[in-house]
Amino acid sequence: MDYKTTILKKEIQTDETLLPEIAGLHFGFLEENRAVFDYTAYIEENKLIPIDFKVFMRANKHFIETLAKSNDKKTSELFFQNTNGHILVSAELVFIFLAFVNPEMFLYFNSLLTDVITDGVAYSNGFVYSMAANRIPSDVLSDLIKERENDAAGSK
Repeated sequence: MDYKTTILKKEIQTDETLLPEIAGLHFGFLEENRAVFDYTAYIEENKLIPIDFKVFMRANKHFIETLAKSNDKKTSELFFQNTNGHILVSAELVFIFLAFVNPEMFLYFNSLLTDVITDGVAYSNGFVYSMAANRIPSDVLSDLIKERENDAAGSK
């Protein structure tokens, strides 16, 4: 079963980067500040094999309906067609989408969830990088990089 896709009368700009670690994932906002992501742009920018959004709907029906119910939304409020033809999807479905179209993202999310379950906390790679860059002095970072380069050269 395919869910209703609302055709928008006014173009929604999708130029917001809400998850900077995920390249090509652009968000925009509908009325009432409801976030949507550009399904089409992500697939195109990441040069993925195009997957029709209806296939995504059908394959993830269980998750879509569970999220819609828990957020008290109708499934007709989740999928949109922008005036440029791009498919926009409600932000609640972003992680299901990423895991579906990009298996490496599924592995990344699984790793983060495992960290949360086993350690009680998880940090994204971007967070760890920004914390290190902000807190470790440049000379120490340079020494670490040189040490890594030497280790890599020595193991060849």
